[in-house]
Amino acid sequence: MPQSPGLALWRFTLIILIFLTYTPLYWFLLKIYQPLGFRFGRFYLSSWRKCIGHQLIIKGELSKEKPTLFVCNHSSYVDILILGTFVPARFVAKQEVAKWPIMGWLATNQGTLYIDRSRAAIAEGTDKLLDYIDKKESLILFPEGTTSDGCRILPFGSSFFDVAMKKNVTVQPITITYAGWDRLPMPYFMRKVCGWFSPDIDLVSHLWTIAQWGTVQVIVDIHPPLKAANFPSRKELAQESYKWIQKGLLDAFSRPLSEQMGK
Repeated sequence: MPQSPGLALWRFTLIILIFLTYTPLYWFLLKIYQPLGFRFGRFYLSSWRKCIGHQLIIKGELSKEKPTLFVCNHSSYVDILILGTFVPARFVAKQEVAKWPIMGWLATNQGTLYIDRSRAAIAEGTDKLLDYIDKKESLILFPEGTTSDGCRILPFGSSFFDVAMKKNVTVQPITITYAGWDRLPMPYFMRKVCGWFSPDIDLVSHLWTIAQWGTVQVIVDIHPPLKAANFPSRKELAQESYKWIQKGLLDAFSRPLSEQMGK
């Protein structure tokens, strides 16, 4: 596996410098005008993403409808840095995210909605999301409910798609694929390392590992929006979203990276 501890040390230094430099301004903007603070927060997330060496290749266009429910596959906390860069919406996350070092603090300040995914709390979580939908706020949901190894899509839970069905909200599937390394196709074993799915690996150790690599090319495939009214139930809507996201992953791995980068 390609490793450069010196590069990782440099990147960690940049992350710390950004945290020390941007945090006071971020806190100030959130206090005086929260929407401006949220916009700066996206710049903040983008800066961290660039620091750890992740280059975005974005295909497709975001829905301009408000609200929109953006649904995406999930393999790592880096997904938050990626989507937080350009999607103007609140994340919906499990409660454990709030406890992550630094990242949890930033997620909380960016207005992340923490949901208890246990069966007993699903109705309460759905009601919470409906409140924000009624305020015309777009949301970002990870329907797998947990992280995968980045090489496959886990089955989708359909419960929170009920939000789209009840309010006839547009749903837009998005696929994130960690597809390249220094402009070369990423080997299979490195794809699995990109996924933060093992409870035996803490966040800082995982970040240290991927920070030692060069530049990782991340393909973000934004699929056509889906109208909830066109589906008979939340399960069909969830399944159609799954099909689009799975297609994006397979396409990203099967097509030459140079072609997808437009080179």
